[in-house]
Amino acid sequence: MVALDEKIGLAERVAHYEALVARARGSNVHEKTLLATDYLNHINEIVMLLELVPDAPECLEDCRAWEPLSYVDHFRQSGIADRDLAIEAYPWSPPQYKKPFDRLVSEMNRLIGISITRLEAALAEGNEDATRLVATRASQNLQHLIGQASAVIHGDRRIIDQAQIDELMQL
Repeated sequence: MVALDEKIGLAERVAHYEALVARARGSNVHEKTLLATDYLNHINEIVMLLELVPDAPECLEDCRAWEPLSYVDHFRQSGIADRDLAIEAYPWSPPQYKKPFDRLVSEMNRLIGISITRLEAALAEGNEDATRLVATRASQNLQHLIGQASAVIHGDRRIIDQAQIDELMQL
């Protein structure tokens, strides 16, 4: 296995990248981006929990217990067949996909934190309408960002800009 940060020649780097692309064909890792949509399951977990809070406020504890996982840490804990390939390929993902993907993940994690804080406040006030509104908007906005991340994973470089992401954060 060749690490990305090792001092290797360009020919070796190209050969290793091409080998990863070949291994990705027919796997859960996209051969163009070297990213896997399975990572998004981690975010979908918290989306489902957030959606439950208005009708089951005790689920807020589960939301608080949820922790963001890095891409690599998620796959280290995963049981999917292509987990080793996903871990090895991640640093080799071309920057035009990896950078926007990482930014979207960071923004999703930030939105989750904001949403949990706002849900805590709405529940503390006993405001059911605000609780439902925060949970609904958080779910919708996270699903939108998940869709953007999925598009990047599948090779689409057209994602929303930072101003649009910031607007989502307004809940």
